[in-house]
Amino acid sequence: MQSQHSNALHNGHGSHAHAIRWLAGGIAAAMLFAPVLPAAADTGAADIAQPTASQSTTARQSAERRSTATPHVANTLSLRTWWHDNATKDATGPISDGTVRQSPFYSTMVASSNDPDTYYDSFTYISVPRSGNGTPGYATDEQDGAEFASNAKMTMSWSSFEYSQDAQVDVSLDSGQRITNADQVTIRPTTDNFKKELVNDHTVRITVPYSTAGYRFSVEFDPQLTTVYNDNSGISGVLTTSNANGASEVETEPQNSMLIFAQPILNAQQSAQQVPDTSASNVYSPRPGALGQDLLDKLPSTVDTLYFAPGTYYMGSKYRAQLANVRWVYLAPGAYVKGAFKFLSTAQTDFRVTGYGVLSGEQYVYEADTNNDYNHLSGNSQCWSSCVKMLQFQSPQSGPGQNLLLNGVTVANPPYHTFVMYGNEQGDFKMTVNNYQQVGGWYWQTDGLELYKGSTMRNSFLHSNDDVVKLYHPDVTVDNNVVWKNENGPVFQWGWSPRTISNVRVSNTDVIHNRMYWKDTKTNTCVINAASSYLDGSSTSTGDTTQSIDGLTISNTNVEGMVNCAIRIYSMQNTKNVTIDGLHIGAWNKVDPAGQSNLFKAFTDGQGNRVTIGNQTKDHAGLLLHNYTVGGETILKAGDNWASDELGRLDFDADLYDHWDATGDGAATGTAPRLTVDGLKDGDTVSSRTVGIRGTSDAHAVSVTVNGTGVPATLKDSTFAASLHLTGVSNRVRVVATGSNGVLNVKRYTVYAYGTQVGSLTDPTGDDNGPGSYKYPSNGAFSKGSFDLTKFGVFEDGDTVRFVTTVAGFINNPWGGNGMSTQRLNIYLRDQDARSNATPTALMPGTNTFADGAWTKAIVVDGRSYDGGYNSGIYDPTSKPSDAKPVTLNVLNGTTIVTSVPASDLGDIDLKKAGYEVSMYSSSESGEGVGNVRPVYQGECPDDTPTKDCPVAMDFRFVGGLGDQTSDTPFDSVTTDTNAIDAFTGKDSQAELLSLQHDKAVLPFLNLDPVQQGGDDHNSTDNGNNSGSPSGTNGSKNDTHDNTTNAPSQGSQTKGSARADATTTGARTLANTGATSLVVMAFAMLLVGLGAAGIRMRMNHRRQS
Repeated sequence: MQSQHSNALHNGHGSHAHAIRWLAGGIAAAMLFAPVLPAAADTGAADIAQPTASQSTTARQSAERRSTATPHVANTLSLRTWWHDNATKDATGPISDGTVRQSPFYSTMVASSNDPDTYYDSFTYISVPRSGNGTPGYATDEQDGAEFASNAKMTMSWSSFEYSQDAQVDVSLDSGQRITNADQVTIRPTTDNFKKELVNDHTVRITVPYSTAGYRFSVEFDPQLTTVYNDNSGISGVLTTSNANGASEVETEPQNSMLIFAQPILNAQQSAQQVPDTSASNVYSPRPGALGQDLLDKLPSTVDTLYFAPGTYYMGSKYRAQLANVRWVYLAPGAYVKGAFKFLSTAQTDFRVTGYGVLSGEQYVYEADTNNDYNHLSGNSQCWSSCVKMLQFQSPQSGPGQNLLLNGVTVANPPYHTFVMYGNEQGDFKMTVNNYQQVGGWYWQTDGLELYKGSTMRNSFLHSNDDVVKLYHPDVTVDNNVVWKNENGPVFQWGWSPRTISNVRVSNTDVIHNRMYWKDTKTNTCVINAASSYLDGSSTSTGDTTQSIDGLTISNTNVEGMVNCAIRIYSMQNTKNVTIDGLHIGAWNKVDPAGQSNLFKAFTDGQGNRVTIGNQTKDHAGLLLHNYTVGGETILKAGDNWASDELGRLDFDADLYDHWDATGDGAATGTAPRLTVDGLKDGDTVSSRTVGIRGTSDAHAVSVTVNGTGVPATLKDSTFAASLHLTGVSNRVRVVATGSNGVLNVKRYTVYAYGTQVGSLTDPTGDDNGPGSYKYPSNGAFSKGSFDLTKFGVFEDGDTVRFVTTVAGFINNPWGGNGMSTQRLNIYLRDQDARSNATPTALMPGTNTFADGAWTKAIVVDGRSYDGGYNSGIYDPTSKPSDAKPVTLNVLNGTTIVTSVPASDLGDIDLKKAGYEVSMYSSSESGEGVGNVRPVYQGECPDDTPTKDCPVAMDFRFVGGLGDQTSDTPFDSVTTDTNAIDAFTGKDSQAELLSLQHDKAVLPFLNLDPVQQGGDDHNSTDNGNNSGSPSGTNGSKNDTHDNTTNAPSQGSQTKGSARADATTTGARTLANTGATSLVVMAFAMLLVGLGAAGIRMRMNHRRQS
């Protein structure tokens, strides 16, 4: 009985000739092919460039074939193509279950070199954002990552064929747009350097050499090219196709893209491994059409292989296959399966997903939640465990290792991750990936592949809107892949948590497009990335000194066009022997340079133990950048182009200077010239904008620049002098001595110029606790001491007044604000003639704080801004948010907040005699606190309090106050407790002034202390740092240091600071850890009360704005 049932299942696929025309040898399923049609009249227009004599025959046949309605597909020893009769040319709305979407923008024909006069049709598929289904089941204001692509009407077309000899591929642009020569078509990767010819005014012919690896490339017609911009709004900006209002250019790509996947025909040995025997009793071939639970989830235990013959299959939007015993799914060329597969077996050891067919997730909603009837993710679910993944596997916790062969398949339109393996992720799940394609990665979290221990991936194409290649495990090889990168995540990722990794080799990657656009400093972006912890992306104490990376090499990575940044490495484990060899950046995009910074940081564990980084200078065991180029120029540590404000954009932590190097083939070698510079100290604050320097050198020439602009400096008799005009608040001075051998000695200085100091205030450290009871939130976004006010100075600089405020701790800027995200500084000025009143005067809304008398002007300083909110600006006592006059904010070296305002906006206030009240608050989004001030709530939740009953998520709130969180204004059940974390209080006790026993917290106005003889050296470095050396080193040593070693990586450059804004010897060495997402990885949903925190967190590193 069982054998009869299995036989019936095996023979149940029936005829599918009505659905597809496909010709290929050796497949038992029924197949049809169309006859060759008679020639039709030539349709080339007279005013269009005509083919040459040698092209005339094939060009005419190509045009003739396109004029016919019946497809002509190939089934020869050297070429195989296929077709879908049930197709619709629809690039906008939803389509029916049994229909395949065909590109209305492109068509494809292919000829083999052994029969160049015969062209065959190759079906051209298309993917559209959200598959034309909109946003069913979730609000239109809930973002899914496909907003820009959908609004810009982006699409992605592709055509696949098999070949065993050189092929000629004709790609026609069917949009009605015209070209006049083949140079108006670009083939990417451009390194393929394929021969191309114009066939007619909308068709290009591409000669594709045969390769056993196949080829994956983009065909880009000039009329289709669209430039993408960042509108520079808010914290991160928003993508747009408009260049209005100062938008910054991000990249250029086709609005309707077109890809060709030239796949090698399998040889006999490969066929035996990758194509199941349809006559075997363990093989089941479903009929084209609907695939339901009763069919796939209840297969006999004897069936372990699914064979999808050419045809169209669909599971619908409410089902994904859960395969109890199946270990092999084969998608024949021309098979189009709408659905997803979850492999349940942990006993199988040999998994395979093979064939040149397509697996499409187009019927699923974004984040289709299997715990909620496949609707969009419900509030109580966690997508990592419950959402549909295109391919999902499960490994045992122990037992024999498992293998997965993933070959040839195209995964299209994923609604979430394309591939996951759950279970023992550190065990043996060895993947062999080859000729794999991922297209239509429009949504966030459409990651590429995580490659497990011992895995390889070669000859593949990935279109992704998240981490593309995840290098989380040892003994991994990745080679010869093409990447098309959307907004979110990096290309290569090995971060998110501490890991132990070794023997990882990545080579020959072409990034042909990327849409990474953030204008702030995200932690999970760039080409190469090791992101900070998914549990707390702002914390620098999430390291693990028991884990290590040793031996990771990424070589020959070619990034075409513009990109936001190259490298951001947040080391959460011991790290050594990391080599990035041949990273070629076409150009930086045009967004704010802050978004282009390349970072290298070392974290500590929770006990303060720092992870170790290999020493590159001494042991050649750290981070090596070799042949790192930008715009064709090699970036050299021994040169004058690596720093954060230079072409290389390297802003590596200063104390890691000896742990990295940047070298290049052909770089000058020999002894560096001697160079000394007098008149500058790194980190100085100067009282004049004109500064003179002098120095000595035995160089051939000396050059000086200020903020990138050259300054005259003539070297004569081994001496030189220059007069510097400092144009900014923070100024970068670079002195370069060039030897006759071409070797450089470079000294870099950061110098601050605020103007003439009027006066100052000081405040004790360690009082950032309000009335004495306030405690910092637990999340690392709120770094200890970053709300602790220590110094305040007022400066006049022509028509500008600057207020310079220093805090004790490092300002993290986790959410990508303008220099800061969590702090909200208030500066109040009282007219010199005003007096204290018996009735205190309320400060800005939401502060729950009062002043001892009326104030004249309030200056609010906040790195974030919100529509209709009390954003940064100058306010009068009666001002509405819209009345605020603008201010300029700079956060320098992570501890100094510089606020610049037009003097005219302060009226007639005498700055020397005015009274000042300066206090610090926690910034909030609109709807979390009054006036964009985040309230301080009562205590932490008791340990036994259920998460749902906790009154507030303490991760992101100061505690120690009196009230609880409420859902409506004022969002706090008690408003008599101050929301001030720290304040300048002069001789008065802050704890007493802000005591929770008072009905009102009243702060005094203070008069500035006068400037002492010589001025207040705000943020200067006592010993200087003339070479731009790391914070904490003795600058005077570097002043007289000669570079005498012959190694260009060690001796051609005076030891210099990798931080462009390093300023003080006492400054913290860990720089800005980068802006994390308002959305963390999926496990963060398990944290206590994130919903109540109002941070609007959702999912595993979803879009970070």
